[in-house]
Amino acid sequence: MKQWNGLLQKEWVQWRGQIIVVIFLLLAGLFILPYFARVLTVGEVSVFEITMVISFVAAGACVLVPVIAFSMMFNKEMKRPDLWFHSTASTVKLVVVKMVMSAGLGLAYLLVTAFVVAIRYAITPQPEAIFNELLFYGSLLISAVFLASIQFMVYGFFFIVIDQLLKPFLKSFSFVVTLILFIISVRMYGEVTGSYVYDKFIRVGSFDLMSIKNPAIDLQYDYFTVTNTVLYAGEFLVAVIFTVGLFYLAIALFEKRVRL
Repeated sequence: MKQWNGLLQKEWVQWRGQIIVVIFLLLAGLFILPYFARVLTVGEVSVFEITMVISFVAAGACVLVPVIAFSMMFNKEMKRPDLWFHSTASTVKLVVVKMVMSAGLGLAYLLVTAFVVAIRYAITPQPEAIFNELLFYGSLLISAVFLASIQFMVYGFFFIVIDQLLKPFLKSFSFVVTLILFIISVRMYGEVTGSYVYDKFIRVGSFDLMSIKNPAIDLQYDYFTVTNTVLYAGEFLVAVIFTVGLFYLAIALFEKRVRL
């Protein structure tokens, strides 16, 4: 635990300046942009509604924040791998620490968007029912984006390792090859998830999130209409197994081909 805390503290000291700047810029943007947007709409839409739209879009974009942050942290260490690996910590621990820091940044990003909406709600007269609606749909969005961002981060780590494997042979062209492999994998993923076998055997154990919604909640804004709220236990389990498996495969490749 002492080693883990030390590694986390090292990451925080190294990146806290950039993290604070990003959070500050996000806060400023979410508070200021709605006023400019209201001018463009000639006052037809309230600042509160514009704030909600911008904040929800920003929250959705957060799915990429952890993978971008992790990529920056990882690539910086790979400039001097001898210093990074000059540690008794395992490769898994060294990588996971960076993932935890990146996921924490992503969560902070999401919470900032929620905070801005909450503050705007508090200072703008709104029907009381709106709060329950925002809390319910906002919680769903934050949870879904956060879980998806962790998945994306693991997938990003895998392709970063692939790039590291190809770099000694292809030099700077390795990025292009890695990008092509990524595009092919996305296409294959689409083919698999759209297949009859996947639909028949993986999409099982359905659960509609709307079943836990208070019947009194009925969001009135069209741009927040939720169209797909059904989760499948089988699909979730497969996603977890695949993500964990891909992580350990990336670790194995990294240790055997890159760390050496």
